Amino acid sequence: MLEIKIGIAGTAKNTGKTTTTAAIINELRIRGVGFFLTSIGYDGEDIDNITGLPKPKLRVQTGDIIATAEKCIAISTAVLKLIRPTDIHTPLGKVMVMEVLAPGLVVTAGPNKSTEVRELSRLLRQLGPGVTIFDGALNRIAPMAETEGFILATGASKTPNISLLAKETETIWRIANLPTVPRSRELSALQFKAVTFLDEHFKVEKMADRPSLLSENDVASILPEHITQDSFLYIPGVISERALKELIAILKEHPVHFNLAFADPIKLLVSSNTFTFFRLFEQLQEYKVFTGVVRSIPLLAVTVNPFYPEYRFDTKTYKPAYVDLRHLQLSVQRHIKTPVFNVVRQGPKSLVDIILSRAGLWRQSEATSFDPSERI
Repeated sequence: MLEIKIGIAGTAKNTGKTTTTAAIINELRIRGVGFFLTSIGYDGEDIDNITGLPKPKLRVQTGDIIATAEKCIAISTAVLKLIRPTDIHTPLGKVMVMEVLAPGLVVTAGPNKSTEVRELSRLLRQLGPGVTIFDGALNRIAPMAETEGFILATGASKTPNISLLAKETETIWRIANLPTVPRSRELSALQFKAVTFLDEHFKVEKMADRPSLLSENDVASILPEHITQDSFLYIPGVISERALKELIAILKEHPVHFNLAFADPIKLLVSSNTFTFFRLFEQLQEYKVFTGVVRSIPLLAVTVNPFYPEYRFDTKTYKPAYVDLRHLQLSVQRHIKTPVFNVVRQGPKSLVDIILSRAGLWRQSEATSFDPSERI
């Protein structure tokens, strides 16, 4: 009886996120492994022109458990039964935990905030063991900080330039695999909610009134007059490109070994330009700064999709186009040390093996009316 929370993040529309999700849940069914399916918010594509509501895309089977917003239930072709409501609100109504009574299509729209992801995870694990799947997009990945790993779905729809796509995937992989900082357990236990500067003895020197560094002034206000050897700057939120450049400018004048600690790598992946962010991290290393995270959330695997919509200027329409799949997959694989799959060609078995290898033992929590013995 295993449990794990994973995210599936698409780098753009049509990069294969839905295909990856569908392949994973089908393989889990074959193995008899229970799962819970939901989303981080909703992508917003494939809106019905008449109703203004999202069109169902994922096929579910009898016995599956999904968490989705109220308005999405009404447009599903699957027959759904309410297990329990939640207090999580979305633009499409409250999130409801539903059991599938008869197969069909559904669309999932779920929590938008980390606190809501945490609460939904708590409710779902009361139902029993299994794989909880949060699918979403890279530009709204922040709540996936509550997962234990994520899968990146990318492909030619992001850019048909294979070399550029491979390098972009590499920067995402490198940021996702930043090392943990020294004394990370102690930092985690302190549960700081705001940006904090600690000296080499772990004594708080300065604490901001916010979780993120967004401006040059934010950086100047949190750094002490003299930065001592082996001190820590802890950022539980995000750091802007401007703030990061200001930090580098200060340290360039007064280089000293200290630790720049982020709560997790997901906070760094919300940046619109991962190339720039990683180059700046490399500059920090030149000035004796150890950049790392308190909690690792690994990139478990990458899936690639050769399809992209090609614009026809003569007809002002799009037509299906494809890059060379082998070249795409090999190019991405050469740049990262995480497995790269095309689930259509290769199937999802190896991908699901990776997911389950990360799972932990489920320990029954509060009793519910749903029988957890039905899940594996």
